[in-house]
Amino acid sequence: MTGTTPPQSAPPRRKAALVFKIVAVLIGVFVVVPGVFLYTMLSGSKPKLDGNVAAPGLGASVKISRDSLGIPTIEAGTRADLAYGTGFVHAQDRFFQMDLSRRLAAGELSEIFGAVALEQDRKARLFRFRHVAQTVLSQAPAEQRALITAYTRGVNAGLSGMRNRPWEYVALQVTPVQWREEDVVLVSFAMWWDLQYSSLRREQARRALNMRLRGPECANGWKCALEFFYPRGTSWDSPNSLTGSVAPGVVRIPTAEELNLRDPRAIHSSGAIEVFERQPVVGSNGWVVGGALTEGGGALVASDMHLGLRVPTVWYRARLQLKAAGASAPTLDLNGLTLPGAHVLVAGSNGHVAWGFTNSYGDWVDATFAPCTEVKDTAMQTVDGAIPLTTVNESISVKGAKQAMPLAVMTGPDGVLFEADPSTHRCWFGQWLATVPAATNFAIQQLENATSVAQVVDLAPTLGIPHQNLMVGDSEGHIAWTIAGRIPDTTDAKLRLTGTAPWTTAANHPRVVDPTEQRVWTANARSVDDPVAEALVGGDEAALGSEYDLGARAKQIHDDLAALTSPAKPADMLAVQLDDRGLFLQRWHDQLLRLLDDQAVRDAPQRAQLKKLVTEWNARATTDSVGYRLVRAYRTQVESAAWNMVLEGVGWSGPVPPPPAQFEGALWEMVSQQPMHLLASHFANWRSFLLAQADEAIDTCPSFENCTWGAHNPVRVKHPMSAGLPLFASALNMPEIEVPGDHDMPRVQDGAFGASERFAVVPGREAEGYLHIAGGQSGHPLSPYYKAGYREWAEGRPLPFLPGAAEHVLTLDPAPEPVK
Repeated sequence: MTGTTPPQSAPPRRKAALVFKIVAVLIGVFVVVPGVFLYTMLSGSKPKLDGNVAAPGLGASVKISRDSLGIPTIEAGTRADLAYGTGFVHAQDRFFQMDLSRRLAAGELSEIFGAVALEQDRKARLFRFRHVAQTVLSQAPAEQRALITAYTRGVNAGLSGMRNRPWEYVALQVTPVQWREEDVVLVSFAMWWDLQYSSLRREQARRALNMRLRGPECANGWKCALEFFYPRGTSWDSPNSLTGSVAPGVVRIPTAEELNLRDPRAIHSSGAIEVFERQPVVGSNGWVVGGALTEGGGALVASDMHLGLRVPTVWYRARLQLKAAGASAPTLDLNGLTLPGAHVLVAGSNGHVAWGFTNSYGDWVDATFAPCTEVKDTAMQTVDGAIPLTTVNESISVKGAKQAMPLAVMTGPDGVLFEADPSTHRCWFGQWLATVPAATNFAIQQLENATSVAQVVDLAPTLGIPHQNLMVGDSEGHIAWTIAGRIPDTTDAKLRLTGTAPWTTAANHPRVVDPTEQRVWTANARSVDDPVAEALVGGDEAALGSEYDLGARAKQIHDDLAALTSPAKPADMLAVQLDDRGLFLQRWHDQLLRLLDDQAVRDAPQRAQLKKLVTEWNARATTDSVGYRLVRAYRTQVESAAWNMVLEGVGWSGPVPPPPAQFEGALWEMVSQQPMHLLASHFANWRSFLLAQADEAIDTCPSFENCTWGAHNPVRVKHPMSAGLPLFASALNMPEIEVPGDHDMPRVQDGAFGASERFAVVPGREAEGYLHIAGGQSGHPLSPYYKAGYREWAEGRPLPFLPGAAEHVLTLDPAPEPVK
């Protein structure tokens, strides 16, 4: 009998091999090939680090050397060519960051992000900063304009020198727009925005609260009781003294006639309060130690500027050298921090003087209420009559929209109309010194050639930047504090912000030079105790604290500096910058322990555990501290409850503004003196109020064992594109790290807010200094410099102030301008 053999299945090994081949092909088609394509595309926008590049518009060759961190040393024969080289490296490493800065100020983010950015654009476009920037540029002296022109050419050469557009534009599916000269000014306005815009809303809240208070007026139309909410100073104040002694701040408790929270007219909600995680003050630490207290006799300048942390970081490290061909030494040697989008050294050293900044709060904005009933293009009708308006029609381009969004910018005698609701008769005008073209310029460039503190303090009144505390020291040991920025020489609220008042000059500009203490310091609090200087800075708000931060941080810095017992060195400055002792919370810690007496903890096990952990605290904002977190949570609850209580008591309606930093003075008087007329009627006494807040603090920690400060306050530094690219977020963002620090201490750290840089340097001895920034030099995730230096910053480890040995050298060679 014959037959056929039935078919046999393939052996298992052959089957597995076949499946492997198929999977490999699929991986190649769907993963490897796109991955290679993506990598190739991204690589095309990496900065060029070696070789020669033809550079249209350049006068002579420029040498760009980079060290192991990607920090460039730029050598050129003229200042214009140096600006060109700076623009080139900024564009290659940070063009997208620069683009966001100019678009933020101009109100043009929607053009690349779509409608999600429309609300922000509307806020910014009201101030028409692109128009103001064009005016600033037209009025710039020829030497400033020439460097802006050279820088702009360098930016566009750096952008066009990439094989592909920067990767962010590929992801957004848009084409980058070339840099314009006015964009350099817009980058400055982006800093004005970051440092001062929020003051407008705080001013609005202050005016609204003033209108709700009873009692007499004290000065400038402010009710006397408002000084309780916004005290001029507190017991923490530690300003630089011109008189040799500083009077302690005194906060006056308002009388029951002025503010009575137990009055039947004071209606309180018994519902949940709005809890405020106190917002950090945009600002910085800065100080200078005089030559009498340092090694070698030169002044020691320290700076750590506090800003929002993001990827890439705000600052760009650079060394800028003006060096003639064949010369052995440069005639200009600038080291420190630049701001992508501008050609100047912002902070650092020129070998003769070193300088740094902290944000100077003061009267730079104003808000005016108008009880409006109707708003039209030419006039606003109010219950008191008509207010003339001038209207300019703007349009905002929105990615994906068929047509631009119109925006009517209306301006009256009291500034731009930034909020209008005739249905509730609520309209607000805002004035901002930033919109006065003469308030902005690039005179900061003149610091490059200054050789003494005396020269710098004379230049300070002419510097057209957002108003900053300027800390400066020179190689001879002289030191000074002053305000960098143009200050109106008037306290008249109607003239101060219009641009019609004269500016202060070197003769009357606020300054403290070579004090006997041989130290000057700032930390966004009241910097000087001279009434004339305070009035120039604070205007009609000088009696209300001028928006200053609480003085606890400044006092701790002062005391740290006063405790120096040996000649000061840069390492001593880093120890002060990293001081995370919670001295400010000590009295709250002690008050909480007194509150948690035997009666309070009886039959209350959670309160007993709270008392135990608070007793054991280490009085530092360390990442492993449970006690610190609980004390801080308790104080936050007390502040939030008290602030809500007093606002409800005056009939506040609408969104509740957070309490000002100086409210701490009033708050401590409330819990210490415990006046019954400042306690809501649904609390029997202050003890019950405070115990309720202690219980709320307990509820912020579901598990005491895991309730550490680091777990509550990790540092998350993110790229603005990472939320939209979740698969690549880990590559785009910096590593999440728990870092010590908090508000009201030198080591300021609050999640994605903190020291954007730290440095200390003696001018002329830069090799002994240190400098690190909160991220890498490059904004390209494939660059080895994308995250380089971030961990050293997070861990507080110093990096050299000067760039290291060159690992890459790129030469820009002059080339003819392209034919258009």
